[in-house]
Amino acid sequence: MESLVIFPISAIMHAIVWTFIAVLTLVLSSPILLCAMGIMMLPLTSAFSADAPFPDIPFKSFSQFITQNFSSKISLSAALVILFSLTENTDLLNLHARQQYVKCQGEHHVQASGWIKALARTLQKQLNTHQTRPLKMKNVAHGIDEEQALSLKLDSLVKILRLHPYDSTEQFRGKLRPISHKSIQPALTICPDAMECQTLACKSRSLQQITSIRDIPYVTLIKETIIYEGVPVLTGQCPICKTKYSADHERAIEGEENTFYRLYLNSAKYLKVGQALWVDRSFSRAVWNGLYSFHASAAAYTEYWNNSFRRHQTVQFKQVTRRQIWQAFIQESIRSIASMSNIDLVLQDGLSIEEVTKEAFTILGANGVIRVAGEHSCSECTQEYKATADVISSPSDAEGASARNNEDMQVDNTSVQLVVLDGIVTGPLVCALFDFNSKLMAYLLNHKCCAFEDCTAELANARGGAFCALHELEYGAKCRVVGCFNQKTAGIQACEEHRADWTRFQTSSSRQKLSGFRRMVRRQGETLPWESASAPNTQRHDEDMPQIQRSNYFTSRRFYCVETICAPCGVVIAWTKFAKAESPENILNFLQSVYPTEESRPAYICIDKACLVLRHSIVNGSWDMWRKTSRFIVDSYHYINHSKGDYLCRKWCNPAPMDGSAPNLVIVERDADGIPHFKRAFNTQACEQLNAWLGGFDIILRRMTVGNFNWFLHAMLSHHSVIVMEKQQQRSGDDGHNDLDNGNSDDDSDM
Repeated sequence: MESLVIFPISAIMHAIVWTFIAVLTLVLSSPILLCAMGIMMLPLTSAFSADAPFPDIPFKSFSQFITQNFSSKISLSAALVILFSLTENTDLLNLHARQQYVKCQGEHHVQASGWIKALARTLQKQLNTHQTRPLKMKNVAHGIDEEQALSLKLDSLVKILRLHPYDSTEQFRGKLRPISHKSIQPALTICPDAMECQTLACKSRSLQQITSIRDIPYVTLIKETIIYEGVPVLTGQCPICKTKYSADHERAIEGEENTFYRLYLNSAKYLKVGQALWVDRSFSRAVWNGLYSFHASAAAYTEYWNNSFRRHQTVQFKQVTRRQIWQAFIQESIRSIASMSNIDLVLQDGLSIEEVTKEAFTILGANGVIRVAGEHSCSECTQEYKATADVISSPSDAEGASARNNEDMQVDNTSVQLVVLDGIVTGPLVCALFDFNSKLMAYLLNHKCCAFEDCTAELANARGGAFCALHELEYGAKCRVVGCFNQKTAGIQACEEHRADWTRFQTSSSRQKLSGFRRMVRRQGETLPWESASAPNTQRHDEDMPQIQRSNYFTSRRFYCVETICAPCGVVIAWTKFAKAESPENILNFLQSVYPTEESRPAYICIDKACLVLRHSIVNGSWDMWRKTSRFIVDSYHYINHSKGDYLCRKWCNPAPMDGSAPNLVIVERDADGIPHFKRAFNTQACEQLNAWLGGFDIILRRMTVGNFNWFLHAMLSHHSVIVMEKQQQRSGDDGHNDLDNGNSDDDSDM
């Protein structure tokens, strides 16, 4: 009976059916029967692709074989490794069994084939590596080595487990199919990770299981890529403080108002991502890494997972949804960033996922500062302080070169050099790079905000709305043309006097109109024949961006740009959004918020418009604060476009002066032939490289609400910093070389 389960049709049944069809074919000559006969001639096993059941033998048979052939001290894990090594290698067992039967001329019967020897060799290596005691065998014939002996014992065990494609009469029963492990899957439960109450006043009281039998929810659990159904979710409660403990959070009552609060456990093993769906942390980490590495949206990753893993499983679970994937990303990123920040996130219980995202950014976002990057330091971010410049030909070349850029800077003191070693943002020669050429980001991350002047609040209606909740109520039924206080006409957003403005707006922006369709399909920077010629942008990088005055409130405004701060190695230090312009005032305020103390400020701050920032800093008096610790320099890419007649730029903002005025920006390096050459000490294009990577999230970010936008960008930049730091640690054992470009080959007048 068991052979019929493993092999669908026996050899005798096959012969009977074949004879019956052949007789009917000769008598009736039916085309239908001829087709049936042709089908029977095909290999019978090809129609049965399902996995074979796990070997169903008495445990006593397996136990007797183990005790008779191996040491009595063999561990349970070693015995299970032997068992599962056989059930996981059915293809190898097919090859081995075929060599034990002679069918063709020149073949020989082989008891221990090369196939089974290879498995025995691999198995013995596995056991010796992971087991505390070596594998010892009994009843081994004299003159047989360990590999041959283990091969023969595995061959015997194969036959006991009925993992042999031939029966006792040497008749072929069919090729072995992969073994299904569904019948031996463990019984899983989702329960609290804590074993006792964590409240100090309760003095480590044990937790009681409070869910009644009829109320225990049975959910679907995705563990790695396997779907388990009917998994019970159990909840514990402390009998003293009444705190409830779940697998992914704790729920307690705090305050006089008896408000329930939820503590999101950073150590949670399982996360709830749907009403009846839980996932393990391997699944949620895969979601985060998938969105990060593939620049994928939640919808794209949902389709990928369902096509790759869901369709090949036999459970009743339909499929993972986009909302569940987004929930998995939010839950995983919240716990990971909270863990990296050593913070336990506590929020009011019962919040929606949108509210959780906003509150998480408020508590964990740190106003855009990436906490995990605070203590980072590597050879690409710091340089040993040098009072004089490196020279190539002779020391006399550097004589008389005054370190003008280091005048009045406290980096000359030996005590400051010790701060350099403390971290990337605390050392004097840590070069923090700012991408203040965020014109790409202005288009890329053109995130929407309230259309009202000087308001950057989130839209009340992210799909077509123009105002936040406050100004939507305040502006109400007024005409949306700036300066008009008339009541708007029903059906449009303007009064009768400005109906033409509304019609013009609809014609130019609606997708249903031809011009709107043309705008929709146009690529960035592309000029098409039907478009009017536009004047080229002649604005220089060292000039401020003029603000454009709005004539109406028909549509929402967009943030002007996202500013990022990067270390030369690519680690992101901080980011923020500028609502209207990338003005020097906004830049200096951002700098002040990230580096509030003199000890935290870097020695060099690289900005594409450093000239303008420096001038503005001198005018408003903030230069007295920065001059002691830092210098503003232009990145090497934009410096060649700055005016040669700008004395302040050439003297104070040169990224690589060759007159020895900034000895810590230019170093001497030798090439493969030992020839010395000058090289920039820092990679000044780190933020440009970051922007190229962020470009992949264009489609995802432009459609998000403010809360989702802030958290998604902060989570991705935090994850990016962690990955960059891990790569830096892997390269720390090298001889000083790395894969990143620390310089720029573009020539300028000074280098």
